[in-house]
Amino acid sequence: MNRSQWLLYFGLLIFGIFGGQFVIRLMRDGDFFIAEFIIGFIGLILLIISLCTKKTYHHGKEDFE
Repeated sequence: MNRSQWLLYFGLLIFGIFGGQFVIRLMRDGDFFIAEFIIGFIGLILLIISLCTKKTYHHGKEDFE
């Protein structure tokens, strides 16, 4: 498993758990938990980084072939 796949899965896991909890609690109770928001945002950033890394890796690989 390469680096971009690991970041993708880890980002999805963190974003799914903490981002999902944040959205559910915000909609249900109207509570804004800053810790869940920050960790969910970090998961989103990891997703974006992994997708950009994967795209540049595949783009660079095509240039050498």
